[in-house]
Amino acid sequence: MHVLTVLATATAALLSCAHACTVIGVTHKATADGSSLLAHTDDAGGGAADTRLIRVPAADHEPGSKRAVYNFFGGYPRLTTKDRGPLYFPVDNQTLSTPIGYIPQVPHTFAYFDQDYGMMNEVQLSIAESTCTAKTVGWSKDVPYGFNLFGIAELTKVALERCDSARCAVQTMGDLAVEYGFFSEDSGDPAKPGYMDSAEALAISDKYGELWVFHVLTGPRNASAVWAAQRVPDGHVTAIANSFVIREMNLSDTSTFLASSNVISFAQDMGWHSPDDPFDFAKAYAWDDLTTFPGKILPLYAGRRLWRIMDTVAPSLQLDPRLGYQVNFTTYPFSVPVDAPVTLSQMVHLLGDHYEGTPFDMTQGLGAGPFHAPIRYDGPFQNMSGGWERPIAMFRTMFSFILQIQPPAAHLPSHLAGTAWYAQDSPHGSVFLPFSCAQSSLPLRAFNFVNQWSMLRWDVINGQDVQEVMNKTQTRAIAAHASWLRDRLNATELEAAANALATDVVASWWKLAWVLVGKYSGGYITTGEKPAQMLTPGYSKEWLVQTEFAGWPGKTYMDPMAPYRYPQQNDKGTKSNAVEIVGFMVLGALLAVGTHYLVQTTRRDGYTSFV
Repeated sequence: MHVLTVLATATAALLSCAHACTVIGVTHKATADGSSLLAHTDDAGGGAADTRLIRVPAADHEPGSKRAVYNFFGGYPRLTTKDRGPLYFPVDNQTLSTPIGYIPQVPHTFAYFDQDYGMMNEVQLSIAESTCTAKTVGWSKDVPYGFNLFGIAELTKVALERCDSARCAVQTMGDLAVEYGFFSEDSGDPAKPGYMDSAEALAISDKYGELWVFHVLTGPRNASAVWAAQRVPDGHVTAIANSFVIREMNLSDTSTFLASSNVISFAQDMGWHSPDDPFDFAKAYAWDDLTTFPGKILPLYAGRRLWRIMDTVAPSLQLDPRLGYQVNFTTYPFSVPVDAPVTLSQMVHLLGDHYEGTPFDMTQGLGAGPFHAPIRYDGPFQNMSGGWERPIAMFRTMFSFILQIQPPAAHLPSHLAGTAWYAQDSPHGSVFLPFSCAQSSLPLRAFNFVNQWSMLRWDVINGQDVQEVMNKTQTRAIAAHASWLRDRLNATELEAAANALATDVVASWWKLAWVLVGKYSGGYITTGEKPAQMLTPGYSKEWLVQTEFAGWPGKTYMDPMAPYRYPQQNDKGTKSNAVEIVGFMVLGALLAVGTHYLVQTTRRDGYTSFV
């Protein structure tokens, strides 16, 4: 017997970093080259994780076969199995993962790129994910209080295995969620349900030129599901930032809206929607943050990113960044028409954004420290009210990608038409490298070390050295990809070229890492081999005036020469002694300054020459 539905009455917790991701979707008529772009940042770096990008091969299946469904492990490895290609085979002493259930298998499944969620398959279907809040919560079948078979990870992978269109993906995932039940991997337990992470949103693009947004949450009595989907208009950009963005729905317009049969009735049964009002999906099902969490952190957690993305591509709308995301009324539209065509380079730049140049610029202010770092670590915050801005690029971003599908009119073969631009670690210090949707092998990548070292002195390490190399390398990668399309490389040639580029970039990134280690050490910048080729950049004036530097030493120093500079008896001997002492002090000061200069210009601590 099902337990009673757990309603949204528990004390809310701040949205965890488990799957707090950002999604940007650009339709093909909104880009400069006619391709569609679908971007995702995976900001789940709050714990150990499996960061492998894995290729799951295509497969044929015997009639009557069953497909195993798993509840993935949050650490490493996320899955060990023999039915999804050799990269998921167990190694060393690893044991096989146990399925929590099975569904009927189809005769043929497509190959696809797989990480936490399915990304892109060999026929270009592309998916990006963002966890959302909801008024319902459900749990998986492998716990005593759970009734549900599918989390969002497996739903995306089934869709990529079986579909080549966004509509097919929406309908397939929705039907499976309703029939077998949906749960969130971050739903807590009945004693402390996790409403902040209990639902999911996806953006889905395809080779036919369509881009859809899909929402799903657990249904009645902590089982089944409720879902809705809306197509993004041509020429528009949409964004998802851990919040439902589908609002009013005209379910009679199936060219624009799709939904489960219970999408309205369940909301009415629960008292979340009145039949006298237009049906608003987000208003009906999103968790009402303002009434359950003190302050304005959660509305701005989502709202500021939505504003930044939409204001970047459509500044003429003059959207207000202060409004935040509100459940009960719309502050930012579902999508916006672009003022000018969007380029791949602009998307790369946007994914590395910290609100630079706006009133919310995270490289400014006391929180940025002396070196203008946009990094704001997670709590605890000592029971203090307040908060930090939540940018698009984060220190805990594990990976990000831009899935590009060439325009339908280009009539390119699939291996050229679909490209996964993939970046390891935070996009503010990484390079998006192109991989064909059809390739079967992938090289290793490494960017975390450079990002970590950059935090020593963000303004010069990331702001100068890393950005210079990153921009040049990104330009090189985009140019290489354009040449591959122009030359119409076959699948084998394309895979070899993509892997060679990635391998070369990773090698150059390790070289950059060791150059940075030698160049930046102990607060100094070594610029060459000669004694004088070392800089001492120090701190900025605007930061110094906010610290104890400006008022030091204050009352912590007593001048021992004061009695001599202000003698009680003005006799010759006293004056002579004072002059001698002052003379020695001046001489000592000159010697100290000279010694300090010699140390500065000959310092070699931590420096190694590189050719």
